[in-house]
Amino acid sequence: MKKLIGLLGVMALFTMAGCATEGFVRSQVDPLADRLSKLEAQVSQLGGMTAADKDAIKQANDRSQQALDAANKMAGDVKIANNDAKKAEDAAMRAENAAKEAERAARESQQMEKKSEKIFKLEQKK
Repeated sequence: MKKLIGLLGVMALFTMAGCATEGFVRSQVDPLADRLSKLEAQVSQLGGMTAADKDAIKQANDRSQQALDAANKMAGDVKIANNDAKKAEDAAMRAENAAKEAERAARESQQMEKKSEKIFKLEQKK
C-alpha cells in the first residue's frame, strides 16, 4: 500500500511539474501581443495606396502591355522573315541546281562539238 501511495505521489509530482502557471503564460504572451499590435498598426498604415501609387501601377501595367504587344508583333515579323528566308533559300537551291544543269549541258555541248569537229576532219580527209 505504501508503494501505491508513493507511486501516486510521484505521478502527481510529474504531472504538476509539466504545467505552466497562468502568470508565466501571460508573461510570455504579453510582449508578443504588444509587438503584434504595433506591427498591425504599421501594416494598416502601409496598406492604404495613394492615388499616385495606383496611377504608377496603372502606368507600369500599360507599359508592360505595350511591351508584350511589341514582342508579339516582333514574333510575327520574325516568323514572316523566317518564311521569306526559307523561300529565298529554296530559290537559291533551285538556281544552284539550274546552274549545275547548265554546266553539265555546256560540257556535253563541248563534247559534241569536239566529236563533230573530228567527224568533219575525217570527212575532209576522205
